[in-house]
Amino acid sequence: MAHTTDPLHAPRAAKGWSLVTHGDGEVLPLRSLPCRIGRQPGLPVRVIHPTVSLVHAELRLEGETLMLVDLNSRNGTYVNGQRIVAPQAVVLGDLVQFGAAVFRLNNEQRTCLAATSCSEDMGDLALAIAQFDKLIDEQVVTPHFQPIVDATTGETIAYEALARSRLYGLDNPAIMFKAAEFFQKEAQLSRMLRVEALRRGAPHAPPQLFLNTHPAELSELKPLLLSLEDLRRDYPDFPLTLEVHEACAVDAATIKMLRLVLDDLGMKLAYDDFGAGQARLQELIDARPDYLKFDRKLIANLDVADPDRLQLVESLVVLARQLKISTLAEGIETAGEAEACRRLGFELFQGYFFGRPQAHPTVSAVPAHIEDRPRKRGDTTVTMPTQH
Repeated sequence: MAHTTDPLHAPRAAKGWSLVTHGDGEVLPLRSLPCRIGRQPGLPVRVIHPTVSLVHAELRLEGETLMLVDLNSRNGTYVNGQRIVAPQAVVLGDLVQFGAAVFRLNNEQRTCLAATSCSEDMGDLALAIAQFDKLIDEQVVTPHFQPIVDATTGETIAYEALARSRLYGLDNPAIMFKAAEFFQKEAQLSRMLRVEALRRGAPHAPPQLFLNTHPAELSELKPLLLSLEDLRRDYPDFPLTLEVHEACAVDAATIKMLRLVLDDLGMKLAYDDFGAGQARLQELIDARPDYLKFDRKLIANLDVADPDRLQLVESLVVLARQLKISTLAEGIETAGEAEACRRLGFELFQGYFFGRPQAHPTVSAVPAHIEDRPRKRGDTTVTMPTQH
């Protein structure tokens, strides 16, 4: 790092401010303010990173307030994960980000952190964005597998592959796809997860694998279809089901095309998170799936739900079964919820009550009479309405 006086502004003492690199903890003192940051040689703080512009941003004092200003950078300047569009006040402990280069704002003269009102999750996002290139380049995703069981016998009939990674800050699937969205690589990450799920899962010979898609893949169908053809070529006889978020089924022409290709490849189709928003009943007829996965929001506390809610869920189950669509209740966490779903006619179950996601598809189904477990929020899959 090179540090020189910024000639464009009259300097003021930086009063102990510095940037600490996320990861190795290198301290970059701000010798004076205002202080420009970028890749250009001779800047007060030089950050050599491909996502950082030549002259990217500036830190300046307005009165006693430290302000961060983006200088029309190509990849943006962020505070705690949120892109700034105007000068932004920053304080001790904030994560400031130039492109994908992330720093913690520090001041040796101050002893207590005073984070902004931005949530801790925004800081997590900044870290995830900084780590994302490594996730893609080194392919360190580690899919986990959760059992899907027969409601009558308790037999495991399939496993769903869920997104995980070994990288700190990217182990949560939601934050993983938030970071992918920043780089517009949601489809690439989704394809990589499917490939890795089969590579890790196939040797354990599970009865079937449910693999997820990201909504971005449905907007540009050809790469998705080609990736599925590649999977079938590499695993010619493996039973596979592709999950598509319910919201994507609104484009009947796209889903019909996908359905035709899946039929040719000997793969099945599932609509995920059914009922999370609007239950799209017409699409069940126009682009019929093999499986309908009812969202956790419909399943939670179903054993103590009011009669109207029970009647709604039962009517949807009956409709699906009349259309010869297998019904699956997601996110079951208690014996009471499992029994309520069984009474309403669900054919398949999934959730913590029947097994948590594991590194290999070897989880045994939990018998229906097992003692109830404490409630815990269900696992988030890789299929999401906006972030995957």
